[in-house]
Amino acid sequence: MIPPQFPGQVADMIMQSPATSSAPNNAAGQRPASIARDLAKLRRLGRDRPVTLAEAAELFAERSALLLLLFLGLLGLMPSPGLPLGFLTGSLIVAIAGGMLLALLLRRDHGQALLPGMLARRELSSGFLDRFLRYTIPRLRWVERHFRPRLTWMLGGLGLALALLGIMIQAIGLALPIPFANAPFAVGIILIALGLLTRDGLGVLAGQTLGLISTGICVGLGLAAWRAGTGIADLLPW
Repeated sequence: MIPPQFPGQVADMIMQSPATSSAPNNAAGQRPASIARDLAKLRRLGRDRPVTLAEAAELFAERSALLLLLFLGLLGLMPSPGLPLGFLTGSLIVAIAGGMLLALLLRRDHGQALLPGMLARRELSSGFLDRFLRYTIPRLRWVERHFRPRLTWMLGGLGLALALLGIMIQAIGLALPIPFANAPFAVGIILIALGLLTRDGLGVLAGQTLGLISTGICVGLGLAAWRAGTGIADLLPW
């Protein structure tokens, strides 16, 4: 396949791309299969041994790469003393969402996740995985009840490309060592992934809005800190 030529061909391909995304096909108004139930399979897999991220990706392959993005976003919310979980999950999300976006532009299958080998081999201990999923699954079941197919015109073509780009930008924020800033980015990623999985354009819009707000606040605080630093440096004798 000959890659598209920027900028016109790519723009045309995005606009004409069907609104299928990686989420399962469902009749209008029909709820997809439970996402929490799929995460419960991972809990059973890791009951007696550590689970690698590659094994999680293989288990989620039946649903799509979006389920892995959701799982990684949920992981990004967890406190992890001594483990750079935000950097790990953020880097993986950038790689997966970036690969999906590239596949979408090239009109290839964008439902399967391709993980970098070094990160794919990282293990999640059975104890950590059990605690994480025991906390996450009941709350995810509650959240799922509020998502349903609506505004589906936002989920294909340009809307899907923007959703994946929004996930990537927020994943960069998740990976950065910014105090107290990781959680909003993780929540934004979770909302977008849930929205795409359940065909809920309103959920995707909520995740994008949260991402814009979080990014704006972080950029504003960064600029303020830089100006304050340069102001203090100007006052110091050199």
